[in-house]
Amino acid sequence: MQKKDKKIKGQLFKVGLFLLIIGGIVFFSIPLAKIKDQVFEEMRLAIFRLDINSEDQTISDVDTENLVVTTPEIIEEEPNSSSSRPSYSYIGELSIPDIRLQRGFVSKDSRYNNINYNITIAQEADYPDVEKGNFILMAHSGNAYISFFDKLYRLEIGAIATVSYEAETYTYKLAKVYTQPKTGKVAIFRNPNIKTLTLITCTHDDDYNQSIYIFEEV
Repeated sequence: MQKKDKKIKGQLFKVGLFLLIIGGIVFFSIPLAKIKDQVFEEMRLAIFRLDINSEDQTISDVDTENLVVTTPEIIEEEPNSSSSRPSYSYIGELSIPDIRLQRGFVSKDSRYNNINYNITIAQEADYPDVEKGNFILMAHSGNAYISFFDKLYRLEIGAIATVSYEAETYTYKLAKVYTQPKTGKVAIFRNPNIKTLTLITCTHDDDYNQSIYIFEEV
């Protein structure tokens, strides 16, 4: 009888140890993935800034433009984790000091111009150097490590954003924020006579709408 009890206790100990190990792996893998992403992000931004510095250059009442932009299905989940990280370079950087956002972006034709990897340039967007253009960026919100726009809802009208692109820095001020239902399309209302930065993401604590942030150049 005692041998049987010892055998059961031994099996329970092994099962408990196994569950403890699995729990530890799950607990530590999530923050490690986020740390790894932050490290790679800092490396890519450093390379982008180095490239810029190596060139020895310094970083009312009007009709509104109604532009319809196709948006990807913005879901609050992370891409499949992998031991290998994708290799790509940034062509520019978005910075919003009020929410401590600094994130690079790739070109529109890059396979990594995708919200499951980066802040994404809409195919309908103009690049920042286009006169009176509209530079449109999209990203996740939520709790995943790819939720680069998770704190946009904290911004107030007048908040400043900058975009570094082609050895130039463009400065914008938040002019308005509005929401639209998630339908796969977003109508962008802006002053067509002012260069604009538009940011699109899911509305905070709302599963049915997305928010559009219109910044105007200053």
